[in-house]
Amino acid sequence: MKSESIAVYTIGHGRHSWAEFLVLLKKYEIAFLCDVRSAARSRWVQFNGAVLKENLIDNGIGYEHLPECGGKTLAKTEDLERGVERVLELAAEVKTAIMCSESQPLTKHKIPRANCHRIGLLSPLLKAKGASKIIHILPEGESIEFDESALASIW
Repeated sequence: MKSESIAVYTIGHGRHSWAEFLVLLKKYEIAFLCDVRSAARSRWVQFNGAVLKENLIDNGIGYEHLPECGGKTLAKTEDLERGVERVLELAAEVKTAIMCSESQPLTKHKIPRANCHRIGLLSPLLKAKGASKIIHILPEGESIEFDESALASIW
């Protein structure tokens, strides 16, 4: 699925309140959120799958849990590829963000590393399969783009 116009956003829920998280999604006009955690659970109740889905839908944002894109339990290659294709399919239609729990995409080390699987695993695959750019939404509201494949990563 190659296209020059497919942008995928990434976001981590971190410790945001629901209101703060929604502000970030609205700022970037996100219309669909792909939950790429292996399990749609969080110690922060507003980010548990069923609650998150309901809150998103109530605010006009679509939701789909894609556990095959999770980082804690790596899926079989064909399942992971199917999940990546689903993200690209959605992103070709509407502004789409992939979400996991880590709020910062990069570590604070002298030489930054991927801080989560959105960066170390999914972003390079998304670009290889057709995303023209990956835009990482930061907790304070700014965004950043970089060459994810150039970063050290455990994935």
